[in-house]
Amino acid sequence: GVMVRDELEEDRAAFIAGEVGGAVFSLISNGIVISRNAIVDSLEAKRRAVDNVIHKGLLRDAAEFVRKGQ
Repeated sequence: GVMVRDELEEDRAAFIAGEVGGAVFSLISNGIVISRNAIVDSLEAKRRAVDNVIHKGLLRDAAEFVRKGQ
């Protein structure tokens, strides 16, 4: 039902937030200037590196969110 979908959306939003935060953290620790493009590039690089299909999809969604802001 609706409850389950809302929970899934919340989990997905939390996961995307975590991935974006992780990308920002890694850029900062590598002395790279934080920008929308840098975050997208970091997420895309991680997406290419991971094997898990679901994780790949969530990283793609995270990159899209950062790129478009929605």
